[in-house]
Amino acid sequence: MSRRYVEVALPPPLSRQLTYSVPVDLVELVQPGTIVLVPLQRRLVTGFVLQFQTLADSPPEPGEESPRPLPQAAGGQVDGRRLRPGDVRDIAQVLDADSPLSPEIVELCRWMAAYYLLPLGRALAAALPPGVKLTSRRLVHPLSGGLPPALDGDDMAGRVWEQLAASGSLQVGTLKHRLGSSGLEQALSRLRRAQCIDIRPVLSGSKMSAKQQQQVRVTDMARARREMPELQRRAPTQASCLEYVITHGATAKRSLVGRGFSYGVLKGLGSRGLLETVAQEMIRDPLAHLETDGPEPQTLTDDQRRVLDPILAALDSGGFFPALLHGVTGSGKTLIYLRAVERALSQGRGAIVLVPEIALAWQMVRRFKAHFGEAVTVLHSQLSNGERYDTWRRLRRGEQRLLIGARSAILAPVKDVGIIIVDEEHDGSYIQDDLNSRQPFAYSARDLAVVRARMAGAAIILGSATPSLESYWNARMGKYRALSLPSRIDDRPLARVDVVDMRREPFQGKQRALFSRSLRLKMRERLERGEQIVLLQNRRGFAPAVSCTSCGEAVRCDHCHVSLTFHRSQGEDMRCHYCDYRGPVPRICPSCGSTEVRLEGVGTQQVEKALLEQFPSIRVIRMDVDTTGWKGAHDTLVEGFRRGEADVLLGTQMVAKGLDFPLVTLVGVISADTGLHAPDFRAAERSFQLLTQVAGRSGRGERPGEVVIQTRLPAEPALVAAAGQDYESFAEGELAQRREAGFPPFGRLVCFRWRGPDESSVERAARLGVQRLKRQEGNWAALGPSPAPLARLRGEYRWQALLLGPVPGELKGAARDVLGDMREVADGLGVSLAVVVDPQTTM
Repeated sequence: MSRRYVEVALPPPLSRQLTYSVPVDLVELVQPGTIVLVPLQRRLVTGFVLQFQTLADSPPEPGEESPRPLPQAAGGQVDGRRLRPGDVRDIAQVLDADSPLSPEIVELCRWMAAYYLLPLGRALAAALPPGVKLTSRRLVHPLSGGLPPALDGDDMAGRVWEQLAASGSLQVGTLKHRLGSSGLEQALSRLRRAQCIDIRPVLSGSKMSAKQQQQVRVTDMARARREMPELQRRAPTQASCLEYVITHGATAKRSLVGRGFSYGVLKGLGSRGLLETVAQEMIRDPLAHLETDGPEPQTLTDDQRRVLDPILAALDSGGFFPALLHGVTGSGKTLIYLRAVERALSQGRGAIVLVPEIALAWQMVRRFKAHFGEAVTVLHSQLSNGERYDTWRRLRRGEQRLLIGARSAILAPVKDVGIIIVDEEHDGSYIQDDLNSRQPFAYSARDLAVVRARMAGAAIILGSATPSLESYWNARMGKYRALSLPSRIDDRPLARVDVVDMRREPFQGKQRALFSRSLRLKMRERLERGEQIVLLQNRRGFAPAVSCTSCGEAVRCDHCHVSLTFHRSQGEDMRCHYCDYRGPVPRICPSCGSTEVRLEGVGTQQVEKALLEQFPSIRVIRMDVDTTGWKGAHDTLVEGFRRGEADVLLGTQMVAKGLDFPLVTLVGVISADTGLHAPDFRAAERSFQLLTQVAGRSGRGERPGEVVIQTRLPAEPALVAAAGQDYESFAEGELAQRREAGFPPFGRLVCFRWRGPDESSVERAARLGVQRLKRQEGNWAALGPSPAPLARLRGEYRWQALLLGPVPGELKGAARDVLGDMREVADGLGVSLAVVVDPQTTM
């Protein structure tokens, strides 16, 4: 059998594709998508098999130079040079014979890496289940009884041997810690050549595996029943145990011991051949705790039937079908999702439902669970590694076909995907863009969902009451099928919106400044009628800033270029919401020495305090990052409010996302101006979406709803359109401005971000990088570089530049052509460089 060779992608920080040979005993286990351990220098690293390769094995042609031996650091092709079989090292181990990455996911990751200018290994690593991101360490084993004469007088070799003689096998890292690194590697080489030691790579970390439980079961049911009378006379406790297992079936050994049947009793029944102990896989089900009622009988409205018909027709005919479902809040988009998924499952295909944040979407999970039962599972970051691993394996094996999850679920191994739903497709949570990652990784799960649907020949529904302007434009241009639900279920009216100009509000007393007269009166009416209220204040903490009235400077974080937020419920301290720095409120201003330091602005804690002061009997649930930092917290708070355990749900933007409370008849926005003038071209769009979405929480039941929006900028176009819940007028005005500026959807962006601890080095790297960009010619513009809006974050200075142009391929080509040079310059200056394609924020 001829030797086979494969291309293997290595994840960051290596970020390379190398060629390895497949040992004969592993050939049957290796296929594209298999996770393998491969040798790299003196260790083993995780890699991803991409494809099989053919290498030249003939002698060189006359005049052709023979290939040089590969350096130890490489396993395959180097600098594009052709390899010969003798150059290539073997795969060391197959980590999972089930091929964790399916060919479809490998292809999706290839697209992701190419489009977002990512190392392929980094994209593939994002699709892995827990427990396979393993590296290795070197373990030194002593082989002989002592040092040979040739090493007498070798000080470092002697010290190494003393450590091994005293402790046995040790990791190289442990030896470095004890003896220092100077001369250690050379001493290890000398000891190895003298056959005194062996150095082997061993896996570090624990590999996630299936959970096994010891279960006790009856060996032979007929025999057990025959022997029961005799056993009851001779060993009544054994008889009771046997009778329990006969009645209840296979039972966990731990459970039997907990019922008073000792291990001795179980051993006695085992020696009689009546019971046996077997290991059984136990599924860690993240939905095991979820209680649901039966599915709600719902009749489709005329609008819903009109929307659903083309979706079902597309599912029946097969093929790629992208659609934008633009439905006002409360119009019944979820029922469309249920019926479409039902059709896909009936065809034997899989379904993926993406939600912005799974912790805020449990009501949707409950509805899907009520309809589809055990077919439903969830996948998100708050699950334990064991739950995620088991869920991933069941999806990969086709045991579950309906997945609900946050953005990373788009990379899950759902088999034969027939439909993908992206609920609230406009939401920024679908964007993976970590400002602080040491391995920068940015992508849009919404856009990946469209690509995956196209690759799978599936339908995809992008649903929202406030679609992103990119999706809206795609529907206008015919790229997506435009579907509309213009009215609420049962023709319930949208909530009436009252905009209050807080500049003209007659404030009476310090605390009343938080609530306008209109909002106070409406809250009192709802409390008297037993109805519920949602309040939005998109700033957490008590006060967003601590500032000096003398010089006007805010107290800033020592590590980040941001003002500190005062938190009253957490030790009366100031906190940085980026690096979590904490400190007491200063008595004097750090800038001018004045004692006139005061709290500025309003956070959710301050709103909660004012509510309790003005309505002493009010019951408030506050939902922000400070109250939802533990697993299940969101669901607990939301369900408590649904059960009527509170009159008011107060929170940040969390309270605007997909929540459906029939008793909520009033929504109050404490300050609608937050975020309107952020240094970001999408600031107006985000503000409009947030205000429209939170307004949609009111009046979703039988009772009509009202909304009070408090603002100091009542004439802002985004606010005016949100008050009228008029998406089209907002979209047309915003699109006109975007077209003039060349911003998306009429142009594309690539953002370059430099960061490092030395400001001058960061600035120099950014300026040199942009110079390289501007040397190229093309139909695009390079904007910057300049300090980022968050100019310092976690002790690092940040600069950025933008590439803006109408042709995506040309734009990315320009970035790709100089990226290597830009990174080399940045590395030489000790600066990190990240590239973000289609950035959703320029912050």
